[in-house]
Amino acid sequence: MSCDANIMAGLLVSLLVCVLCSCFVATAKLPNIVFVLVDDWGFADVGFRNPAISSPNFDQLAKTGLVLNRHYVFKYCSPSRASFLTGRWPHHAHQWNLPQSDMAGTNLNMTMIPAKLKAAKYSTHMVGKWHQGFFDPRYLPINRGFDTSSGFLGGGEDHMTQEAECAIDYWKNDAPDPRNGTYDAYNYGDDLTDIMNNHNVNDPLFIYLPLHNVHAPLQAPDEWLNIYSVNSTCENRRTYQAMVSVADNVTGYLVQLLKKKGMWDNTIIIISADNGGAACGGSNYPLKGCKGSFFEGGVRALAFVNGGLLPESRRGESTDGFIHIADWYTTFCKLAGVDPDDSGTGKFPVDGLDVWPIITGEDEKTQHEDIILGYDFFSRHTGAIIMGDYKLLVGPQPTNCDALVWSPIDYPCTNGTVGPNCDPYCLYDIVNDPTEKKDLSNDNKEMLQKLLEKYNEYSKEPRDMQDQGYHSEGVIPQDPNACKYMAENGGYWRPWKNL
Repeated sequence: MSCDANIMAGLLVSLLVCVLCSCFVATAKLPNIVFVLVDDWGFADVGFRNPAISSPNFDQLAKTGLVLNRHYVFKYCSPSRASFLTGRWPHHAHQWNLPQSDMAGTNLNMTMIPAKLKAAKYSTHMVGKWHQGFFDPRYLPINRGFDTSSGFLGGGEDHMTQEAECAIDYWKNDAPDPRNGTYDAYNYGDDLTDIMNNHNVNDPLFIYLPLHNVHAPLQAPDEWLNIYSVNSTCENRRTYQAMVSVADNVTGYLVQLLKKKGMWDNTIIIISADNGGAACGGSNYPLKGCKGSFFEGGVRALAFVNGGLLPESRRGESTDGFIHIADWYTTFCKLAGVDPDDSGTGKFPVDGLDVWPIITGEDEKTQHEDIILGYDFFSRHTGAIIMGDYKLLVGPQPTNCDALVWSPIDYPCTNGTVGPNCDPYCLYDIVNDPTEKKDLSNDNKEMLQKLLEKYNEYSKEPRDMQDQGYHSEGVIPQDPNACKYMAENGGYWRPWKNL
């Protein structure tokens, strides 16, 4: 063969390889992404940490998956959700828990993760608790990037009747859901069935499942209560345990649906608490503190990862890599091939970083210079920040939490103390002292000053972009006529303003 012929043959082979590679890239399936958020779930309230809990699905997912030992969230509900959905630190999204009649919601300028994923042709669905505002229709889930949504719009409701304050809070897509009167988790199972039955397996799927369990009011159907002894430590605790089992069952059912549909091998699923267990209900043993505090028991969430996309080498393992719930925004965007940037007028840029290297084991060191757990401008200055091995807590923390002194099994319904309330501050080496027994604020002045300086840098940020200008629930406008409007319009909570 002549030299020219050899060159021509080589070019043809190269062209063929390029064409094949292009076809592979074009047809390669994007991963299915599932995020399960369990409400007020205690750090020790799962079977693999506490034999008093029956959670076979969670246990199996953790046993064959990757346990996230350092997964951080906000100290209560709505800000953790806003942080996940927007990729921002809680104080860059918002730090309030919205009552039904509040006229506020998560900044409309921010692109939520389902809208980002829709740019990559994902089918996006939410089932469960919204708690991101709904007074104006623009705040509804289907107007923030979800193809479908079902569940409730506020922050809490009766699990059996779906009543909240003065009306029923149950919603589907763009109208009230008439299925109230059934334990909500049961309806969620039906909704997941519909989503999976109607899904085209050729399309990538995103499911956000923010369960109402195990949030107050503590309620569970008898079939779940009956698996726990009536002689359990107290009535509240027995009901709470049953509610964990319900959450376990719904999550396990979703996994079954994904496997039945042949989608599990191309799925990543993250299961996490939105904050620590509440006092006299959940157990955060051996961590100090509970929901509502910046102690580890309030912000270090029970979390683990599974799915076919998890590398085999990571199965049955755990990681101490620091992850914040905001990091999933950037991570999911990267998995979907979407630019995570969401910069623009009237909003802070995305804070979350890609934590996929931590999940795969490629690099388990966090890339965050610091993790700001909370920064409250209003009234008494409170918050917390992590840098390296150390955590600074600023301002008073709740001291009525069941925590460090109680084991998960012998769990009394009493309020144990958690030590100093950190007014003006506490400093802990949370790597070597994870239960925060020794306050170092008087012993390590150099480290204290270093963290205080970093923490106080956040005070220089423009306030008009923080919390939409509201830095406390106390200054958020409320509509005193909201209940009257609901009563006159079917008795269901719904948007009632058009701004």
